[in-house]
Amino acid sequence: MELWIGALNLGFLYAFAAVGVFITFRIQNFPDITVDGSFTAGASTAAICIVMGLNPFAALILAFIVGSIAGLCTGLIHSKLKVNSLLAGILVMIGFYSINLHIMGRSNIPLLEKHDFFEIINGFNPGLNKEIWFSIVLLFVVLLFWGLMSYFFKSDLGLTFRGTGSNPIMSSASGINVELIKISSVSIANGLVGLSGGLIAQYQGFADIGMGIGTVVIGLASVIIGESVIKSRSIALKILSAIIGSIVFRFMIAAALYVGINPNDLKLLTAVFVLLTLFITKYISDNKKANSNPSVIKTTARKKIISYTAIGFGLIAIISTIIFVNKHNAANIKKYKIGVIQLADNGLLNVTRESFLAEMKAIGYDESNCNLIVENANGEISNVNTILDKFRMAKVDLIVSISTPTTQTAIKKIKDIPIIFATVANPFIIKAGINDTTHLANVTGVYGWVPMDKTLEYALQIVPNIKKIGAMWDPGQANSVFNVEQLKTALKKHPNIKFEGVHISSSNEVYQASQSLVTKDIDLFLLPPDNIVYSAFESIVKASEMRNIPIIMSDVERLESGALFTYGYDYTISGIQAAHIADRVLKGENIAKIPFERYKRLSIGVNLKVAKKIGITFPDNIKSIGTMIVNEDGSVIDKTAKNKKKLNLALFLFNDQKTILEVAKGVTDVFEEQKIYEKKNLSITTLNAQNEFDLAQSVSQKIITQNFDYIITLSTPALQVMANNNKKIPHIFGYVTDPYRMGVATDSMHHFPNLTGVQTFQPVESTIKLMRKMFPKAKTIGIVWNPAEACSEACTEMARSSCKKYNFELIEVNVSSTSEVQDAVRSLIAKNIDLFLTSGDNTVNMAVATIADMLKNDKIPYFTNAFSDVERGAFVSLGADYYEVGRETALYAIKVINGSRTQDLKIKKFLPEKLYLNLQLAKELGVNIDNAIIKNAAKVLR
Repeated sequence: MELWIGALNLGFLYAFAAVGVFITFRIQNFPDITVDGSFTAGASTAAICIVMGLNPFAALILAFIVGSIAGLCTGLIHSKLKVNSLLAGILVMIGFYSINLHIMGRSNIPLLEKHDFFEIINGFNPGLNKEIWFSIVLLFVVLLFWGLMSYFFKSDLGLTFRGTGSNPIMSSASGINVELIKISSVSIANGLVGLSGGLIAQYQGFADIGMGIGTVVIGLASVIIGESVIKSRSIALKILSAIIGSIVFRFMIAAALYVGINPNDLKLLTAVFVLLTLFITKYISDNKKANSNPSVIKTTARKKIISYTAIGFGLIAIISTIIFVNKHNAANIKKYKIGVIQLADNGLLNVTRESFLAEMKAIGYDESNCNLIVENANGEISNVNTILDKFRMAKVDLIVSISTPTTQTAIKKIKDIPIIFATVANPFIIKAGINDTTHLANVTGVYGWVPMDKTLEYALQIVPNIKKIGAMWDPGQANSVFNVEQLKTALKKHPNIKFEGVHISSSNEVYQASQSLVTKDIDLFLLPPDNIVYSAFESIVKASEMRNIPIIMSDVERLESGALFTYGYDYTISGIQAAHIADRVLKGENIAKIPFERYKRLSIGVNLKVAKKIGITFPDNIKSIGTMIVNEDGSVIDKTAKNKKKLNLALFLFNDQKTILEVAKGVTDVFEEQKIYEKKNLSITTLNAQNEFDLAQSVSQKIITQNFDYIITLSTPALQVMANNNKKIPHIFGYVTDPYRMGVATDSMHHFPNLTGVQTFQPVESTIKLMRKMFPKAKTIGIVWNPAEACSEACTEMARSSCKKYNFELIEVNVSSTSEVQDAVRSLIAKNIDLFLTSGDNTVNMAVATIADMLKNDKIPYFTNAFSDVERGAFVSLGADYYEVGRETALYAIKVINGSRTQDLKIKKFLPEKLYLNLQLAKELGVNIDNAIIKNAAKVLR
């Protein structure tokens, strides 16, 4: 549903631009490309005003005014200087690129957490879904706008505008100042486009210098589509047709994404759709003429048959494609759904995407358990919103956003789905967070900017006595501007070095910019990261060869293409790190607590072939640290590709109940923090028995058959099954109550040779002692447990002896599966138990939230031995912090991975006992808790 509502909202917001294009294109017969610049002008003006604290409505008025100024410039150039209207629009559009940069002060302005138009609207929301509420409000706004525009064009002044456009000669003969009217029309039209830009900027949460590109195409498509939908000479209906055309256009994009059409084909789809619309319109018009002329009726009938046949086949093909895609999608429903979005086809973004997908597969997310929905916005920021709506509609478990613009849109639009970003230079600029640990609650990711100061240091060692450095960049790219500023800051320490910079806006300008720098006698090309510059790198090489000028840059992939030295990130690491973060989120870790990560791998490239050609000798210390070396004969040595034995570790979970996931999180966190994945070339495969012992047997056999190097089991059943089947592979256990009861060990030092681990016996006696202290008059405690679980049996035995010690009667009910737990609890409630206890039972732990709800209704206090169970509804939890148990298990595993023998490591008893109280529930139960107990609690839910 969100996909279509989002499309509707975008249609409403772009309707203002569509009407603006309608005024110039249809009323004034003035093909005006200024709108690509005025749209951005409105967006940048609104954004900077909001950042400065101006009222959002006033910001929109100023956006209209600035857009009008752009149109005014075009009108004046055309009318006063007699420049062709199309050329006049192009000139103003180009000029406003620089003006918009000056308005914003930089290429991108984030509006997250700013008081904008949509925040004000949402303040009056009666409780509806936010996007639906926006649609309702925007519907009234657009209807009001339609009414005002219709009234205006029916007024005397409006009729003058229309008459001037349709017949300027007659209007001039009537004494009307045609030039003034045309200038005013173009100005008003671009004002509406600027207003649309201001609204879009606030809706998507940022203004960007490139967001206006293609606005004229969107506007024209909307006008043409609208005219095909509504055929009328009424000016009111013509304006309405432009508005409806805008909405239909956005729905067309949404429908294409919904049926699975590749976003790369959206431009083609748009062109075909508009062309088809024009064809049908012309066909209907010709048909009317034919019917009035009997001599062509026969020809028209033949054309009609051919046309209808073609359209019929086309519709059949489209419907067949939709059915096929839907069947294909239905047949491939996966356990996890991940939406991956990138802004455009770009070397760095593609590398990030491919490395992410490959690493996800290596971790264990393949076709059997994961559906990866990969989308490309094809360079259009307006498509990003639609793709995100598609992800929401598909109910993805998380979104992976590759690039800064897609991340900006995602973090503004999506608040209820985890977002992981990658290949973002500086997430703090876009307000994704304040620092690595303090960030938006549903956002984390991987980032890093190239250390330009270090790059400059290397440059000075390789090319001594530098007097002048040349660089070029696109000021429209926020990351490029940021890196250039870093370079300029580094150069302040070297006042004897002059900096020569050139701005470019497209790849075809790179060669000319390079030549201009060469003629300025630069000693070195030092190129900060810039997508356009790097995509046209061959042009720079060609220009540098004129005077053998060395090139130092950050793209390691360009070393063999002619760079002398490269120092930068291998962006495969961005995708790899993002994959491991995604794995943590899918396994249940709270994304709000996952800090941002810096890229972990810098690469250094040395080109000895280029050095020989231009007469430069590399210092030995530089050559020694090179991770990629191009020899004088052109051969390449890639030290990062050196073959290493791939180590595989099986993380075996008996089920995915919350406490086990907490332990698993502790394990993976330690591995991440100590960089075990990179240091040991280790990958982890997580296997889950889904609480089924027969499945656990199959899992253990699979682990043995696939020859894993190490095994970590979490829970007693997993340990029990694995220990019975495996006698060779090093095995570390955690989240185990009593390993001795199962016969794998007689004491901490005497255990199976290939096995060791961490024992965590629940504090059953301490819990029952606390129950007596809090409820001195209570007589009975109810407990449900599974006799098939050794740990549960051990805890129940401890509960029996402790109840006798503290004068309780323990009433027990056995279960064999989670489905039996509710009935078991009901039977205990019917026996009027005073208190309820859950301890060490995996089967029962799966139903903690359900048990808590049942007991709450009968006002029976619920005690458990899992620290976090209070968050699932328990009254008191006294037990281990299982996240810490997981961390301790990981440290034991790392000892084994680093070479320690399992037979030499004693089983460690580890119980980080903590108390968690639910005071909110205590109030509902009418229970007063002693202040001394509250003070001793590690955590209190109030």
